[in-house]
Amino acid sequence: MQNKPDPAWQPQPQTAEKSPNLRLGLIGMAACVLMAGAGLHFYGAGKNTSGPALGAESATGNDSQRMGLPLNVIAPQNAAQALAGSSFSAQQQADILAAVKRRDVRLVAMPVYDATGAGGMITLVCGPWQQSVGLTARPTTVILPISMSGHVDIIPTAPPGPAGIGSGAITVFGPMPLPVLYKQGDTLALTVIAQ
Repeated sequence: MQNKPDPAWQPQPQTAEKSPNLRLGLIGMAACVLMAGAGLHFYGAGKNTSGPALGAESATGNDSQRMGLPLNVIAPQNAAQALAGSSFSAQQQADILAAVKRRDVRLVAMPVYDATGAGGMITLVCGPWQQSVGLTARPTTVILPISMSGHVDIIPTAPPGPAGIGSGAITVFGPMPLPVLYKQGDTLALTVIAQ
C-alpha cells in the first residue's frame, strides 16, 4: 500500500526571517565606505595639516603620499590650439604635439589659483617639462602633458614669504585648495588623473 499525498495540500512559501531593511542598511553602509575610500584617495590619504610646516612636509615624499587630482582631458583635435596658448616654446610645443599624435601623452587642463591671498609664483614640473605661473585670485589654466596618470610637482619659484605660497586647483569636482609651501626647498607632489 502506497501513501498518496493529499491532493489539496500545497507547499507554502516560507517568509524570510531577515527584514528587507537590514539588506538596504548593509548596502547603504557599503556605499558610504566606498565613498569614504574614494575621498581619501582623491584628497590625499595620510595628509597631516596640524601645523604649517607639517602640512607642507606631508605632501612631499614617495608615491604613496602623493595627492590625487582628477583633471579634465583636452581632446586630441584641440591639442594644437591648447598648446598655442601655453608657455611652452615652439620646439616644446612641436615635441608635445608629436607625442599626443603618437598617443604617448594626453593633455590636461589644470586651472591654478591663489588659495590664500598671499600671491607668489610656482613652477609645475611634469616629466621633462616645466612651467612657471604667477598665482592670482583668478584661475590661470596650465596645460600639462601626462600619460593616463602622471606625476606633477609644484615648487616655489621664489622664496615664499612668511605666509607661504598657497595654491589651489580646479578639479573635475570643483576648486580644491592645496597644502601651503613655506620654504624654498618644499615640493608639493601630485598625481594627476586624466578624466
